[in-house]
Amino acid sequence: MSQEKPSLEALVLRRAEEGSVLPRQQTGASPQRLLTTLLGEYWLDSPAALPMSGLISLLAEFGISETSARATANRLVKRGVLAAEKSGRQSYLRLSDSGREDSRQKTASIVRFGSEAQDWDGLWTVAAFSVPEQERHVRHRVRSYLRWLGFAPLFDGLWVSAHADPGSLAPILRAAGVENLTVLRASEAGGAAPLRAWDLDDVAASYRRFVSEQQDVLAQMKAGALGPSAALVHRTKVFDAWRVFPGLDPNLPEKLLPADWPRAQARELFAALFDGLAPLAALRFRQIVETYGSDLAELTEHRTVATWATY
Repeated sequence: MSQEKPSLEALVLRRAEEGSVLPRQQTGASPQRLLTTLLGEYWLDSPAALPMSGLISLLAEFGISETSARATANRLVKRGVLAAEKSGRQSYLRLSDSGREDSRQKTASIVRFGSEAQDWDGLWTVAAFSVPEQERHVRHRVRSYLRWLGFAPLFDGLWVSAHADPGSLAPILRAAGVENLTVLRASEAGGAAPLRAWDLDDVAASYRRFVSEQQDVLAQMKAGALGPSAALVHRTKVFDAWRVFPGLDPNLPEKLLPADWPRAQARELFAALFDGLAPLAALRFRQIVETYGSDLAELTEHRTVATWATY
């Protein structure tokens, strides 16, 4: 376990220095994200590598073919997310050091999201920048980073956040290739209100849709109607559905939100499923890995919402 809570700003800065783009938060897991989610939850701190055939079996639980699973693992190796080893004709893979830390940071920030209200001093963090038209790739990267950090565009080139650390922004934007920039803290003084940067009705509708879609899974779990395989699939899917909200919901101060804001209800449901499905999901992961060695199966792990809060 890390001694310090992971810093999302540190993750974004590293991506900016590498020149890579953070994926948009969206529902529907790609095979690459699915595999890193599984390894990040059940195999995060294991020093051992899993055989390629084991990864293929894990992804088969989600209907992914062997051909696609192999291609997924190989792409993650090329990206540096997975580290590969060879023993005879068999390939073994595990999270690389950077892949492990990325997974730890992103998973912790996703699981913790919405768990506690943040104090607000009434000031907005404002990032103003200019990128030449011929450098659209830079603009795309910058927008990706800012959305991950909880910003939204009030105007083109003027982004706002209620909570972002202003000191972390300039290094990130400069690493991304932005030369003309200003970062400041400001109060609302007329003109377009910062709240206009977000469609709060759309955010609320997304939370209510999440609740509606997941309530049936909760009922099945409480009735004991889900076996290990279904628990693994549903737990992964509910995590993937929840991951959209840190990029969608700006986590605005409570005083700025409607009285019936549905985040707390959605958060409670997410936590109930994430924790409640964990033992059976980990059992299924262990069952699959055990096919390739009982010593490997013993290394299977899982974390609860409370555990991730300590990272």
